[in-house]
Amino acid sequence: MTAVTFRVNEVFDIPARGGLVAVGSTEGGDLVGVPRLRDDASGRVVRVLGVDNPTPRTQRTGETILVIDRDDADLVEVGRLWNVE
Repeated sequence: MTAVTFRVNEVFDIPARGGLVAVGSTEGGDLVGVPRLRDDASGRVVRVLGVDNPTPRTQRTGETILVIDRDDADLVEVGRLWNVE
């Protein structure tokens, strides 16, 4: 079985949102429900608050939008790789 990963392509810090918005692409499969993620470099858990509704852009590109707990801000950077557990 191939491991599913999520690579962060863009990050948005919208003050009105409950967390940071991470737009990214998946490899090895699709995310199902609210995924449990672990940062590939540090091994730390990335706390996902929710999966956001697709936008016209993400529908076109196949990207996924995740809302991440602000306490994990140091893990939410463009280029980070997260593994789905």
